[in-house]
Amino acid sequence: MQNGGSTVAAARSFNDILKGYKEDGVSAVWRLDFIAATSSGEGQSRTIVRPVGPIGVNLVRASQIAVFGEHVARGEITTAAVDAQIAHIKQLPSSYSRWLALVAAACIAGSLSRFAGGDWGSFGIVLVAAAVGQIVRSLLQARKVPVASVTLICGVLSACIACLGLRLGFSQVASVTLIASVVYLAPGLPLINGFVDVVSHKYLFVGIERIANALYLFLILAIAIALASAVVM
Repeated sequence: MQNGGSTVAAARSFNDILKGYKEDGVSAVWRLDFIAATSSGEGQSRTIVRPVGPIGVNLVRASQIAVFGEHVARGEITTAAVDAQIAHIKQLPSSYSRWLALVAAACIAGSLSRFAGGDWGSFGIVLVAAAVGQIVRSLLQARKVPVASVTLICGVLSACIACLGLRLGFSQVASVTLIASVVYLAPGLPLINGFVDVVSHKYLFVGIERIANALYLFLILAIAIALASAVVM
């Protein structure tokens, strides 16, 4: 859940690990802010609540925990080694370096500006705006700043750079330039996970919560563009 996995995938891994422990009668309530697991046995019931914490994107960890859960369910990993293995997975770095993420964000934003009808001036503006914004984004994420705050700060910064480029006359395609400058902040993965959870029917509430959060971030991006336009242009 912390690393960009859907609730469906998280629940599957959770159930796989329970199989390894040969635990039956455990039910879980899934939300974006916490997970509550309740077990019943010998006439007693116990509930454990764990916060999810900040949600980011590290699909290496998400995929590794899924594979790990399958191994535990088949008995290929002893329960004594579960805690150590989970701790190891938590420390796995992303497959992509900070610089590669920066280049990817800039190229995606610049390509979108051209694809949507922007000129080469718009491409250059967007390239710089997205690159600078991605640098600040990575610094804020390293300090575990909440996603909404990161989106607003970086959105305003990138949009201000785009507005400045437009004001200096490097391009006349305003709408495409402004939208493309912040596209690297679009919450695509949360939106996809939200629809996956909704379609599963079992995690409808979490799916709706994910979609609502994604729409909230889109609203923040719109506000960031509006603020930048009001200040710079």
